[in-house]
Amino acid sequence: MSPSRRYAYFFLIAVLTGALALAAGCLSEPEDTSGDLTGPATPAALTYYTEDLPPYNYLENGTLQGISVDLLEAITEQMGEKVPRDEVRLAPWTEGYTAALTQNATVLFTMARTPERETSFKWVGPISTDRYVLFAGRDRAIAVAGPDDLKNYRIGVIADDISIQQLLDLGVDRSRLVQETNVSAIIAGLESGEIDLWCYSETGGRHFAEEVTGNAYTYTVVFTLQDVDNYYAFSRDVPDETVRSFQQALDALKLETDATGISTYEQILGRYIPSIGFTHLKYLTEEWAPFNYEKEGRAAGISVEILEAVFSNIGVNRTGSDVRIVPLAEGLQAAQNDTGTVLFSLARTPEREPLYQWAGPFASARFVLFAPAARNIAIASPQDLDRYRIGVVEESVEKDFLLALGVNASGLVAGETPKDLVSMLEEDRIDLWATGELAGRHQMMQTGGDPDVYEMVYTLGESDLYYVFSKDVPATLIRTFRQALDTVRNQKDEQGVSEYERIIYRNLGVGCTGQTFSDEAVIALVDMTAAAIERDAADTFRRINAGEAPYRDPEDPALYAFVYDADLTMVAHADNIRLVGANFRGKTDVAGKAFRDEILKGALENGTGWAEYVYVNPVQPNLYYKTTYYRLTTGSDGNAYIVCSGNFKRCDA
Repeated sequence: MSPSRRYAYFFLIAVLTGALALAAGCLSEPEDTSGDLTGPATPAALTYYTEDLPPYNYLENGTLQGISVDLLEAITEQMGEKVPRDEVRLAPWTEGYTAALTQNATVLFTMARTPERETSFKWVGPISTDRYVLFAGRDRAIAVAGPDDLKNYRIGVIADDISIQQLLDLGVDRSRLVQETNVSAIIAGLESGEIDLWCYSETGGRHFAEEVTGNAYTYTVVFTLQDVDNYYAFSRDVPDETVRSFQQALDALKLETDATGISTYEQILGRYIPSIGFTHLKYLTEEWAPFNYEKEGRAAGISVEILEAVFSNIGVNRTGSDVRIVPLAEGLQAAQNDTGTVLFSLARTPEREPLYQWAGPFASARFVLFAPAARNIAIASPQDLDRYRIGVVEESVEKDFLLALGVNASGLVAGETPKDLVSMLEEDRIDLWATGELAGRHQMMQTGGDPDVYEMVYTLGESDLYYVFSKDVPATLIRTFRQALDTVRNQKDEQGVSEYERIIYRNLGVGCTGQTFSDEAVIALVDMTAAAIERDAADTFRRINAGEAPYRDPEDPALYAFVYDADLTMVAHADNIRLVGANFRGKTDVAGKAFRDEILKGALENGTGWAEYVYVNPVQPNLYYKTTYYRLTTGSDGNAYIVCSGNFKRCDA
């Protein structure tokens, strides 16, 4: 229940209670308890109430957490008498609100400060400002430029919430508001299409979206309404001097900064509000194109573009201009030893695993050895490598690959950057250069060399690439980053393409991969799924959308089923449930091919067939050519469906 809605409810209770008291003959005025305390009250002399309202105050693993709880400890410690969180009473809102109105020496938080409440309490804050927004499903492509655009939408609101008055003040007709008593009902309405928009505080909305859907960024903000300030509310009897002391301590926490220029207040907010927390981190990368490199004085590349897309999803005011390019060894040391550090792009190895927190993968790379073509160097086995001087970036995964192959460390020549190693290769100070295949060719061109002068003579291996965070970064931020990265990868736009697909296509194009299952397995899955739909369509769709076996192979998740209806609306998808309910008629892959229309046409004309297009592999980053087998069938409900499953194209095909 929102703070404003609770106020309306308790105001009504208070009015009714007063009326009953008068009817019973209780004609005297309520006793004014203001000023009952003599002298200033210390923090420990007060009784504190709060409720379960993430991210401000909530119970997690038996301990009170949240912005307001952390801040209360910091405020009272600043005052010289720290109130530990286990002395705060977690109670239903009714109990806390009544206590703050009727009992002495009481503090209630977190409460929205409104004109109606102004004289009922004494106030310390603001703790934070809640931004009220309108959320929409990401597949709806709803654009709201101003209040006039809202008149044709059905807007979900919590009954008696402050958002209702905000919308009415914008000129929205009350008939367009769909009032519910809980957030879960509104989210269900968004999912079913019964409502178009959801009006709620952005911070609270993100929390409930994660709670209900598993992802805080399932819904996108399409319009911003009025801000609401949240406070600590003190009962009227608490002396003004005590309230002033609390306010002064809070103000001090907002002003005093650490060596990085971040205040204690900002640090606390950053633990729980990702859009703030991510602005406090420092972002490091190395020169390793096309994933990350310097262009026109700022960081650019695949990983930087994906990072910017993640920032956009979370609402973080940061860009590639805030990323610093450093040698890899320096970045690794910073991510291990400095606080609040993000480093990318990093290959995940057993040695590195415990040193950082990981988010990804977001791409994959092949690591190779380059040699001058004129040398005619041939590597038949790892043992041959000990005959050569091999250049590596210090602390790089290429070095790890070589050592794992048994190469003698004495034959490895360290360079600080890829540019250094290209120079060494040109000057005959090394015989081989270990690097990423794409990064090597790009660096050769950047330094003015001719890539054709060099050739790949050995493949060290492949590895997925990640963003890594120093161990001190709060788990809430890591979880949010992973969710936003997942959204960038899987959420399709109005054309049917994800932002991730666009970024990879711009920078890398389309590749091929090794098949891990046969085309016959694809056909068998489609035939089996079609038969199940013919027997019980509803239950089969439920099981597909739950990602259950056999509709998503637990041993090889790239083998999965998906189903369209005869209008090309996705009715079931075993790998990406975000696509269910979206209509894909006329939508294309990232290369512009309307492959789904081709599938529909082929199914209606021939019953079965194959279609080729560009798509992402759920278990391997980057973009690949995919071939999908489809079959037209009639479900137990009498409707026509197109059952599909696909395989990724082999590199030798």
